[in-house]
Amino acid sequence: MTILDVCSEVGSLRAEEEGIASFTGRVIEIAAGAGGRGSGTSPTAALNAMRLPAMALDQHGFVVDVNATADTVFDHNIKIKDRRLFIRDPDARTLLKEAIDQLKDHSHLNSLALEPVIVPRMEKLPVIVRIWPFDGPAHQPGQDVRALLTLNALGPKPGPPAAILAKRSA
Repeated sequence: MTILDVCSEVGSLRAEEEGIASFTGRVIEIAAGAGGRGSGTSPTAALNAMRLPAMALDQHGFVVDVNATADTVFDHNIKIKDRRLFIRDPDARTLLKEAIDQLKDHSHLNSLALEPVIVPRMEKLPVIVRIWPFDGPAHQPGQDVRALLTLNALGPKPGPPAAILAKRSA
């Protein structure tokens, strides 16, 4: 493999990552709309229906909602502790704290979704945490949710739930 092959492969992965981020951004917008005030559905619940692990944070970085799919990602390396997302790795923890601290400053909100935090895990593949700020129509005055965090655990994805498989074979 030559250096050009490596550069080409890195470029392909970067383009794929940007495509995934763009798609996920649109899904977040849809979930935010579905989970608007008065709808009875939270944005994390809408994302749970799509099997996308997510949690909602307030402007102070406290976790206000977590979907069931996110619970499958948590372990001793990444979990919720005292209403905050706790990350064991100190470097990733610092990056996440800096990003969450920016939620208070509206001028930096657009750049948040572009910088994922990679959370290394012992004996497992890492988790990519993306911060999706609510701004504009999705963020209404007095709204508790300031941002959604999506958690992408790298590695094999589980198949469909057993109940769905049982219905298909019957």
